[in-house]
Parts: sequence; C-alpha cells; structure tokens
Amino acid sequence: MSCKFFIFWLAFYCVNVPAVNADVNWPPRKIASLNLCLDALLLKLVEPSRINSLTYLSGNPQFSPFAAQAIHYHLNRGLAEDLALREPDLIVAGDFGATDAKHLLLQLGFRVETLALPRTLDEIGAHIRRFGQVTGSQIAAESMASQLEEQLRKLDLTHKHRAAIPAFWYSSNGVVVGEGTLENELMTRAGFHNLAVDQHLQGFAQMDLENIILAQPKVIIIETADVKAFSLAQEYIEHPALGAHHMRIIRLPATLSVCIAPIAANVINNLMQQINDIHVD
Repeated sequence: MSCKFFIFWLAFYCVNVPAVNADVNWPPRKIASLNLCLDALLLKLVEPSRINSLTYLSGNPQFSPFAAQAIHYHLNRGLAEDLALREPDLIVAGDFGATDAKHLLLQLGFRVETLALPRTLDEIGAHIRRFGQVTGSQIAAESMASQLEEQLRKLDLTHKHRAAIPAFWYSSNGVVVGEGTLENELMTRAGFHNLAVDQHLQGFAQMDLENIILAQPKVIIIETADVKAFSLAQEYIEHPALGAHHMRIIRLPATLSVCIAPIAANVINNLMQQINDIHVD
C-alpha cells in the first residue's frame, strides 16, 4: 500500500470506524494478536471462535511449536491496515515491537492492550493471569498459572538436598546461555550448575566445542527442532568427542528461547522427570 493511499484510507477510516465500547464487547469476541508469544497463549487459553488474527510467525514451525494450529487462522504481518479491516474488538500486543501499528490502531479507536512479557519464572504466573483478565479467559488462565506455580514449587524441592549438576544449555550455532536469561534461572532452580556462568558469560554467547568439553559438563541441555533444517548445535551433539566423555543430553521443546510462558509447565515437567536419573560423582 502506497503512503498516499494509506493516509487517505486512514483519514476515511477514522471518520467511519465505530467507537469501541468495552461493556458491549465483553468478553471480546474477535481477538487479534501482534505478538508471537501472545499468539501461543491465545491458542491455549481462548476458544477458537474468538481468535480473529495471529502473527504470521506463528505459522512458521521454526519459530512456533503451535504452527499446525496457527495456519488455520488469519495470519497478520503486524500492520495496522491489516488488522483494522478485520475489525477486532481487542488487540493484544507485547511491550516491544509493532510500535507504529499499536499507535495507529489506538488512533483508530481500537482497544489495544499491551502486556509486558515475563522476564523471570516467577513473573510468568502473573503474566498468564493478566492475559486471562484482558481476554475474558480467567478460568483457563488461572488453571495454567496455578499448575505452573505448583510445578515450580516441586522443582525447587527436587534438588534441595543434592549437589548441583554441572551443565550447559546449548542452542543452534554453538551458543550457550549465561546469566540474565530465563534459561539460566530454570537450570539453577532445577538443580543444575550453569558452567557458562563460570566463564562470566551474559545472555547468549558462542562457545567452541573444545571449551565445552574442557569444562566437563555432566549434562548438555538442548532445544530440539521439528523442522528439517541445518543446525550446528545438532551437529555438535553428534560429535564423537561428546560421546567419549559420556555427557548426558537432555532435549527440551523447540522454540523455548522464543517464548517460554506457554510451554514452561511442559519444560519443568521434562526436567523433573529426567533429573532423578542423573547422578553426580
């Protein structure tokens, strides 16, 4: 759409768009999303008939564990004109990204709710409950949040009297996770000692295979992908050197680094099942 045409269209729509009435449109019947992580919560917590549009990334299995579901819905490109034509009565967005679209949609009179994404495991429950309040799915959201919090409590108890297990959290292109990440917090609370922290690594950083072996981890945690694409991390874990050092591989759901909130309970359950079989000399 050309700039001139969009300005004309915007002016026309501002005159003709119906005013949003929160009382009439509750619970929201046509919910659209501008955020991949909120897409996933929509798919898990909201009835299909109330989902108006998801982001196009949700239809890509490289980024979304819910791609098979998402492709059955309208997939937007994060553009205001795309969503406005669908006339949703609620648009949910993250605190980062789609800034111009959020601003324009608010000007057009649409209800846009910006939800801050969780930055710690303890923030996830509040994030899910807030999503439930905004979308009118409080019962489903409370169930998910309560289940997650109970699993976190059990996870903390699981390793309370055990020595921490030295490990790396390893992802594509030879990247390990360090301090300041949800993955590091999850490792620590599950009873692992993140060897990347010993290297003073922050966030996501590359590490050579040789240095990983020299650190002598007992466990390497990886995210498995469903897509048949080249993955350097996958190549590395097949390396004979790792097998020779008897490192345990724990595989977690793909795309965890993209959005943890919708699948946190599954990840925690996976770790709880596997950690009991790991022994430290």
